Amino acid sequence: MTDSRKINRYKNLKKRRQRKHHKKLRNGLLITLGCLVAVYLIFVFSPIPFIQKWRDIYIETAMTTNSHQWLATWFIPHSIIDEVMSERNAQEANQKKLESTWDDNTVTATKQEDTEEKAFFDKYWELDSESFKNYLSVNSSLLANGYDRLTIDNLDHKAGIFTKKGDEVLAVDAPNNTIIIGVKGDGYVGKLAIVKDISQVGVKTSSHIGSYGETAGVYAKRYDAEVVINASAFRDVGGHGSGGTIKGACVLDGKETGEPRNGYWKFAGIKNDGRMYISNYYSTDIGGYKWGLEFYPALIVDGKNVVDGTFGMGIQPRTAIGQNESGDFLMLIIDGRQVGYSLGCTVSDCEKILARYKAYQAMNLDGGSSAIMCYKGKQITKPSSVSSLGRFLPNALVVEKKK
Repeated sequence: MTDSRKINRYKNLKKRRQRKHHKKLRNGLLITLGCLVAVYLIFVFSPIPFIQKWRDIYIETAMTTNSHQWLATWFIPHSIIDEVMSERNAQEANQKKLESTWDDNTVTATKQEDTEEKAFFDKYWELDSESFKNYLSVNSSLLANGYDRLTIDNLDHKAGIFTKKGDEVLAVDAPNNTIIIGVKGDGYVGKLAIVKDISQVGVKTSSHIGSYGETAGVYAKRYDAEVVINASAFRDVGGHGSGGTIKGACVLDGKETGEPRNGYWKFAGIKNDGRMYISNYYSTDIGGYKWGLEFYPALIVDGKNVVDGTFGMGIQPRTAIGQNESGDFLMLIIDGRQVGYSLGCTVSDCEKILARYKAYQAMNLDGGSSAIMCYKGKQITKPSSVSSLGRFLPNALVVEKKK
């Protein structure tokens, strides 16, 4: 065989191999594309309840963010998005009717009992006494100054103290009437602060309001605060707002300092009688309020759950507040948007957590990347903001130390 024939034979063999390779590659791509199309069609159009539930939550989660709506609009038909989001209208209509009355109940003060120990466990009724006493038996020096001066820091999760509901107790600060509880659920992690003296709770505004806000850490340092969480929503075009302008009503000592909203937003705050009320802002006499904030939705009104499912808001980082009939004030932060740690939760999840600790009134506040909690100047939640220090906030809910 001549050299030219060998070369031609080699070239033909090479071409056949290349054609075979290209054919395999093309077929592989077509199969992959076919699978992706099938997955897309099933995800977007399937009537299977399980798939429909998570498709709706995905759409709600994307559409209730300022800068990530494209995650839904880019590949899901607008007709389906509109259908999912329209289901929120009925709940919004119901929210407009909600008004706290307290049913003429009075806030129950903690009774003084025969022993200091019993008085302590009556006041901090959430604590599982067995796990708490076991911890104190090993750390008896903590009681050197009595139960009224008892302080426990369990942020390192080593104490093994729990509530009666099985949640971990992360801190007890009896001098400042506060306990911190760790909460967990399906896909989320958060912190719940319970304050036993409502007079310690107030709203503080940024020193630069109108221009830019301040981080939770700044509020904590300025007021030497026991607890700080984010409060009002703010103008946040494209998710890059400076926190300089409050969005929604913000009442301080009976005077409006924010931008009240019409529609389904609810007003929630503490009147001068020490009770938390939920109402519609434009039908509310704000003169009797120590402080009040506006957002949505209401979660619990006069002891009744008033929110169903996701409220069209999907799974997000959350901020919520509440008060029980004993007057205890509840401040809840749920971390989110962090795969492998905490994705976030629904507003119904927040309602369940607050109801677990006997909330009689409860309200969802602006969460998302603003959601954050500081305890004794230390940040104890993980915000989903670009900065690990959290967003710039126009104001904050601040628990001051007991004077």
